[in-house]
Amino acid sequence: MTYAFTFDASSCSGCKACQAACKDKNNLPVGVLWRRVVEVSGGEWTNVGAEGFRPVWENSVFAYNLSLACNHCVHPKCAGVCPTDAYVVRKDGVVYIDTSKCVGCGYCSWACPYSAPQYNPQAGHMTKCNFCFDYIDAGKPPACVAACPLRVLDYVTVDDGQWTVDGKTALW
Repeated sequence: MTYAFTFDASSCSGCKACQAACKDKNNLPVGVLWRRVVEVSGGEWTNVGAEGFRPVWENSVFAYNLSLACNHCVHPKCAGVCPTDAYVVRKDGVVYIDTSKCVGCGYCSWACPYSAPQYNPQAGHMTKCNFCFDYIDAGKPPACVAACPLRVLDYVTVDDGQWTVDGKTALW
């Protein structure tokens, strides 16, 4: 069994409560965000009215929010390039950094396709989302999940290609 985050972008308001909860729980300094909420937007307004008539405007405008953090990959590239073997992959799939071994070289950040590992200048080493494994071990959800007022951010257990949400199992 491993853990994974789920997210419903169609209902996210972009309030950043998940981002703030993560930052508060982990006492992260300015500039270090383990969970980031980003807005994706685009489109345009087009005048489709006939010449000589009142303008008629159509739009293709869109906007949605994404809540991004470490994906706790099955085969984490960040862990594979760490020269000090500072990365720990727990049996439940949680990937975290043993800060006593990390020298802050940043190789993990270069290897991660999601930019999850971040250098903490106050601590002098790399840091990343640890899935709030202390909360998980205590039977509580991660801080970001608990803080989401619209319940669009959640976590699930994944077993042999299947994931379970609220006791319901679906193929993964």
